[in-house]
Amino acid sequence: MQLDQIGVVIRPRNQWEAIDLGFSMIRLWWQPCYKIWFTLISPVFIATFCLFLLNENLFWLAAMINWWLKPLFDRLILYFLSQAVFGEQPSIRQTLRTLPTLLFKTQLGLALTIRRFDLARSFNLSVWQLEELRGKIAFERIKLLQNNTRKTAVWLTIVCIHFESLLNLSLFLLGYWMIPVSYEVDLVEVIVHAKWWLDMLSMLFYFLVISVIEPVYVAAGFALYLNRRTHLEGWDIELAFRRMAARLKMSNKNQPVS
Repeated sequence: MQLDQIGVVIRPRNQWEAIDLGFSMIRLWWQPCYKIWFTLISPVFIATFCLFLLNENLFWLAAMINWWLKPLFDRLILYFLSQAVFGEQPSIRQTLRTLPTLLFKTQLGLALTIRRFDLARSFNLSVWQLEELRGKIAFERIKLLQNNTRKTAVWLTIVCIHFESLLNLSLFLLGYWMIPVSYEVDLVEVIVHAKWWLDMLSMLFYFLVISVIEPVYVAAGFALYLNRRTHLEGWDIELAFRRMAARLKMSNKNQPVS
């Protein structure tokens, strides 16, 4: 890890400041990040949407697939952020070339099964994907990093879940409020007789909502990870010494030869 090339300010922060750093990452790199997101995630959504169109009774399955595959989607976002923070913004082609590694070398199978319901998964993802540890060593490493941080990572997940629900509800209410006042609508009748349309809108709205929330969620978890390592390993002190050494080296070069 080349700390001297890092593109964010490294200093010890409290957990909520670290989360805000993650939000700042998305604000800074939102264009290339969302370009990768929509290019690589949209085919999955389109495939599940077609599954629903073929058989409306499979709506539950299509919706479940989009929800269940979030750990895969998160890996694409984290790959981009982990490169961008060190000054290299991977292209869509580079991300595609890395996809086999993200599928088979980051314990994706476990992330989609026994770890799927871990509320600290945004924080743990950085350990599994970036440090590539296995077995007992990995669990000891996560236990060490989670000290004083797991609670915040869990609350981050809970808050993001609530934001997803609120945004979904807001989109439906927005559609309802856009109906002309002169047009009388019986909500019960709509729910009973227009279920197909409601299911279709539910899938579309859910994709839009996770497209907003999920990159922010991953970035916040990644920032918590960076902050925890800064506290443990003194990255800020190491960087300060490196800068001092670089200045001394330049000063010695500029001194005249006696």
